[in-house]
Amino acid sequence: MDISWFEDFACLVEARGFSQAAQRRQVSQPTFSRRIQALEDWLGTELIDRSGQGVRLTSDGRIFHAFSAEILHKITEMRSVLKGHKQSAAERVLFSVAHTLSLTCFPVWLKKLKDSFPSIQAHVSAINVHEGAAALMEGKTDFVIVYHHPQLPIMKTTNSYPFLTLGFDRVVPCTGVDAEGAPFFKLPGSYGNPLPFLAYGSGAYLALVVERILLGAGRASFLERTSETHMSEALKAMILEGHGIGWLPETCAQRELASGRLAIAGNDCWTTEVEIRIYRSADSENPILDKIWEFFTRQSEALVPGRQQ
Repeated sequence: MDISWFEDFACLVEARGFSQAAQRRQVSQPTFSRRIQALEDWLGTELIDRSGQGVRLTSDGRIFHAFSAEILHKITEMRSVLKGHKQSAAERVLFSVAHTLSLTCFPVWLKKLKDSFPSIQAHVSAINVHEGAAALMEGKTDFVIVYHHPQLPIMKTTNSYPFLTLGFDRVVPCTGVDAEGAPFFKLPGSYGNPLPFLAYGSGAYLALVVERILLGAGRASFLERTSETHMSEALKAMILEGHGIGWLPETCAQRELASGRLAIAGNDCWTTEVEIRIYRSADSENPILDKIWEFFTRQSEALVPGRQQ
């Protein structure tokens, strides 16, 4: 396996054409096509639907795209460390961000932060919620940004670990749609015809949130678990291809919902609101962390649209 294949694939998705992507990668189109084919052979699956014009990802291609972006980010970060590009402790800030938020809200917040503090070098780790809480308590990160549900607290509210509310999100049931825009699936399903349920894996915080939704809906649901993943983006790719129903944070699905590629598969009794929180340790003596905390305090009402407390 050649890591440049991942970069080729990312370029192909962005360029939306083999000839354009080959030109950007400065190779001939036949060479570029062979590299994409080599990646597919290594993975053992087709990533590109070649039956029509243009570049269309298969369902496996959508899933791989979500994972490959994080893999390339990690490799770039590793190269920087190995080459000795370490920043001074005063400028280096560690963020641990829930996977979904690292792809949706956090990039916008980080841009605003860097506009205010150009010298800051942010190191971002995409984590699950429980990993983030552990990293903060063990002193392995400076800030943790995660979802919070009042019935599913991950950290005790103490003076040692203060938090700010950055905004709110909703976790909603989503389904793909047919050519006429009609949803494939609709809650609650039926006993004789249960809905295919695309679930989060055990240990994922959103798995617990979905469980609370189902328990608190006030009516029975008829679901047959058909797959599991820890990644909202991977789950969304499966839903888009019509494999079943799954719950997504609304910020993760907002473009597809707005364009009509996804539909909400039930009424409000099947949804819940979650808070987006940033935590820090009060014990740190690094002054830049206090400045960043002041920034988030000032910006918290404007960072994420939604109901504010």
